[in-house]
Amino acid sequence: MGLTLGCGVVLSIAMALWVHRWEQLSRRTQFQQQTDNLTTTLQRNLNRYTDVLLGIQDLYRVADNQVTAAMFGRFVQRALVSYPGIQALEWAPQIEARDRTRYEQDLQTLGRSITTITERQDGDRLIPAGDRPDYVPVTYVEPWQGNEVALGYDLASDPIRLAAMHQARDTGQLAATGRIRLVQETANDQFSFLVFLPIYQDPDASQTSPPSPKILMGYVLGVFRVADVVEESLQDLSYTTNFRLYDLTGRPNQQFLGQYDALSQQVRIPPTPAPLGTVARSPLCPTPCRQTLTFAQREWAIEFDPAIGGIATFPWGATATLVLGLLLTASLLLVLSRSQAEVERTHELSDLKLRFFSMASHELRTPLSIILVSAQSLAANYTVWTEGQTLKTVERIQTITKGMTQLLSDILTLARAEAKHLDIAPEIVDLTRLGQQLVDELQPELRPGQVLKFESHLTSPKVYLDPKLVRSILVNLLSNGIKYSPTPGQIWLRLTSTATTLTLQVQDWGLGIPAAAQTRICEPFYRGQNVGDIPGTGLGLAVVKTCVERHQGTLSIHSQEHQGTTVTVCLPRID
Repeated sequence: MGLTLGCGVVLSIAMALWVHRWEQLSRRTQFQQQTDNLTTTLQRNLNRYTDVLLGIQDLYRVADNQVTAAMFGRFVQRALVSYPGIQALEWAPQIEARDRTRYEQDLQTLGRSITTITERQDGDRLIPAGDRPDYVPVTYVEPWQGNEVALGYDLASDPIRLAAMHQARDTGQLAATGRIRLVQETANDQFSFLVFLPIYQDPDASQTSPPSPKILMGYVLGVFRVADVVEESLQDLSYTTNFRLYDLTGRPNQQFLGQYDALSQQVRIPPTPAPLGTVARSPLCPTPCRQTLTFAQREWAIEFDPAIGGIATFPWGATATLVLGLLLTASLLLVLSRSQAEVERTHELSDLKLRFFSMASHELRTPLSIILVSAQSLAANYTVWTEGQTLKTVERIQTITKGMTQLLSDILTLARAEAKHLDIAPEIVDLTRLGQQLVDELQPELRPGQVLKFESHLTSPKVYLDPKLVRSILVNLLSNGIKYSPTPGQIWLRLTSTATTLTLQVQDWGLGIPAAAQTRICEPFYRGQNVGDIPGTGLGLAVVKTCVERHQGTLSIHSQEHQGTTVTVCLPRID
């Protein structure tokens, strides 16, 4: 059993560790798939937004750069409906300083409230733009609702916007800005970015390297909020993985773009944004979980947070495997324990049978020999023996026969109890008379100097008991008292009762039972080591215990070696 326990525990732990490792790899793969899918979705949406600007560029080419505000509005209307992540689509021509007055007059003809080129003062309030060699004011803007203040704003007045425009002008390709605050933005908890695409007077100028800035007419541009782009891209996904966005092309203090919360599916800017590379390590991603996006000549980083949301990291499978393994081990131990108990019981029964046959061969052969010899003597000498000699021989035969009958009765009682066939047949019994009869019957067994005394203090002599079982109890207890008591000596039988209990007590002052033997003294064929050559079978107290239990009573034995033994039997009283 110890080997089974050790092997079971070791195998359970080993299997749990293997399953834990497999779970970690599976969760890590699942998490990697989620991050790949999120990155791919964002990249695809950014590409769709930039394709809109390429479509507007095609419009200018087809119209030979003669695009009116109405044409621009009609052309971009479908894109604005299809892509809700677009804050605005705009056209911003390049205006030289000498053409500023004429341009502002043209603004008045548009019927808008803005009639001059503006710029920001102190990064907030809009004022008329100062003198510069050229301007890039927003002229067409769609949708108009919510973007009114952008009309006439000089994009070249902001260094971040100007850097992106120069990059687009010099490369002839899409160029995005770093993070900015929009002119039309009313909240301060969102970052935005612009994507510029240059429009040249010569449609083929963008294919030269580098394109000539002299023929640049202006820029079409898209205005995007980071939150709108991310939330619109991921609104149909069910992943619960948080992440942060960073602009790797920007300066370190300008890289943070926003923090996506998967539960609310919203992008927020915390009061103190976390720098790049500060995400806590996790079993799902022991190294920083980072993916990159490339668009419009900028590189963004997505840093995922596996510790928040995402995939559960508790080792359910490993725990279940360990518990199941331990349960199987415990079940196997239980089966082995029962098997071992059965083997031990089989050994005990085998020993019991051996002891029984040994006892039977001794206890039955001796009296049978005596009976045979006595009977032969009686047959051979009955004509010459006196009446006293004949009577003595007959009494010897009767005594030995009675002992054999008691032995066989005890064995039969134990066998029936073992087979659970020991029936109880209670009837109304005069317990006082039964006790006196037994005392009288056992008088011939007393040795010279021994006295068998009887006391009855029953409130009513009539009780409801099985007389055969009670007789077995008293005969065995009194016989033991007589057998193990010295000469001279006294043996007492006391009967007492209460309203609910009958008490049968036998007391002697004989050999007593050694302390080491008292726990086993009621086992069949067991005898204390101090009995010496006193004959006996070791069945008496076993029979007493069996009969008491069949009556649902209790048996108590108080004994000290060389000071005697008191056996008390308590039976439930039924009147």
